[in-house]
Amino acid sequence: MTTEHRIRRIGLAAARAFVQARTGIVLDVMVPEHFEQRHIPGALQACVHEVVFCDAVAALAPDRAVPVLVYGAGAGSQDGRMAAEKLLRLGHADVRWFAGGLEAWCAAGLPLEGSAPHARPDAHPPVVMPDGTYMLDTAASAIRWTGRNDNGAHHGTVNCAAGSLAFSRGHGTGDLRIDMRSIRDLDIADAALRPVLEAHLASDDFFFTALFPQAALEDMALAPLPSATATTPNYRLTAQFALRGMRRRLALNVALRGVGDAGGLALAGHCDLNRTRWGVLYGSARFFRHLGHHRVDDAISLDFRLVYAPARGR
Repeated sequence: MTTEHRIRRIGLAAARAFVQARTGIVLDVMVPEHFEQRHIPGALQACVHEVVFCDAVAALAPDRAVPVLVYGAGAGSQDGRMAAEKLLRLGHADVRWFAGGLEAWCAAGLPLEGSAPHARPDAHPPVVMPDGTYMLDTAASAIRWTGRNDNGAHHGTVNCAAGSLAFSRGHGTGDLRIDMRSIRDLDIADAALRPVLEAHLASDDFFFTALFPQAALEDMALAPLPSATATTPNYRLTAQFALRGMRRRLALNVALRGVGDAGGLALAGHCDLNRTRWGVLYGSARFFRHLGHHRVDDAISLDFRLVYAPARGR
């Protein structure tokens, strides 16, 4: 029998009776800053999202025979159920999950404790981009690439050269310049072989950096995705991607988040590019026959995190 089937799920009336009886432990498993604002009277706190959750519970409830009522945010949030499963695996004999959680408790008008018991904070405040201009922080930004062939894969980095974003009413425009001469491999340990691959990538076989030293995202446009959550991409990025003298349309979903205390932004995402669309044909079986061990997958994967700071004087 799984722990999920052994969880004793209770409703509001039973939870209220448990709290009033004071014969067991009431455990709030949400983040500490939320607990500090409002919680069920007499509740203790151990955040189920922390890696030390089990140690915290062991300190709060050393006697595993004592009944424990756990609650989280409420319907649709898995925090209380996940905590109950963990307690059962730790050997607690009587674990009760108040599935309605704090939402049901508040909706019933029952008493609360905390610094702001009547506050109703948004669980995940929507990301709203303030109007203004943002400049790329090249040192804090990173682009990682992965290329694959029959023998495995190589991965490395390429540096950003410059970039900017401008937002108006939640929509953004901008550009990004990439220094293709900075392309580096990170997986080859042999110091003599690594420069061979890097020179190969810089040559006319691949990115021809002597003639095309930069790649670019031009005419960037960012539009909000209406169905996004706080942990999924929330903007649609479209642009013309210029590489090796060719421009092709690029469209992908990205995550745009606020970072730091100074109003900065971070734009992160992943895409798989068919390099042959930009004339990078080396090793492609679409364009050559009898390649032997020189076959190289057409797709190049890019993972990026671009960090922006507000432009001075905006």
